[in-house]
Amino acid sequence: MISRRSIIVGGGAGIGLVVAWGLWPRRYAPTLVANPGETPFGAWLKIGTDGHVTVAVPQVEHGQGVYTTLPQIVADELGADWRTVGVEPAPLNTLYANPVGLHDLFEGLFDRLPGRVAQPPMLTGGSSSIRMFEQACREAGAGARALLCMAAAKRWDADWTEVTVEAGFCTHAGKRIRFAELAEAAASFALPDPLPLGIQGAGKLAGTSVPRIDAAAKVDGSANFAGDVRLADMVHAAIRQGPVGGRLTKVDRAAADRIRGVLSVVDNPRWVAAVATTWWAAHKALDALAPRFENAAPSPIPARSTQRWTPPSRVPARR
Repeated sequence: MISRRSIIVGGGAGIGLVVAWGLWPRRYAPTLVANPGETPFGAWLKIGTDGHVTVAVPQVEHGQGVYTTLPQIVADELGADWRTVGVEPAPLNTLYANPVGLHDLFEGLFDRLPGRVAQPPMLTGGSSSIRMFEQACREAGAGARALLCMAAAKRWDADWTEVTVEAGFCTHAGKRIRFAELAEAAASFALPDPLPLGIQGAGKLAGTSVPRIDAAAKVDGSANFAGDVRLADMVHAAIRQGPVGGRLTKVDRAAADRIRGVLSVVDNPRWVAAVATTWWAAHKALDALAPRFENAAPSPIPARSTQRWTPPSRVPARR
């Protein structure tokens, strides 16, 4: 029974949640993980002591080339040597939210929700990668470049604005030094305001055709996909579903149990699954189960349309 007290308490809790959401911080710290020998620069890139530059990409590579285009934007502003640039998936973080893709995929549906409630997720879609993240990538590259130039200028007792970059080196008055040697010290400097976007010396990758970062791994088979994930004590499952409204009536468990590696058979009125130590064994067991489904209420076949299709009139070709 719903009492007046419960309504008041529930309403107060609801108001509290709304207020708490309104006061929730909207600034999130970068969570990009640096491996030994790497120095992170914000949320978008890391520079290693061996000279490699790793760019975090928050979009899924579906073959559209985003694992190359976004790193190319970062490397262009950074002034990096493209041969040293790599990529890794960005960690889960609201910093990489994609409201542009959300808007395009759902045709503005979420725009009608209160702004404080609708928190855009990380997602890929709507041809939004460049539109959403180009500016952030440029600022990330420009910021790291400025810090590297500051570190170099301190070594040379020079004005950092006079230090230029070229193919992974900071240069000034005939002297040059690799990014790798400056990265750790550079991370301790404060970013300038405004950021030096488009400074001469960088910007040599924009508009050029560069080798795709993901191509080699996909060709030689070293690229890891979801189906390549292997964990300790991991099992594989294969499932077969019945037709809409169908009901599972028969499976041959004995035949499935004879498949080497089968661990279990899980059934439900609407589907059956085989669980095994390998993907192949799970699928072989699923075939051996030979599941049968019955549909007590098959969907009626719609009446055949009485309309007839009339072909368009043919226009004689000109001679």
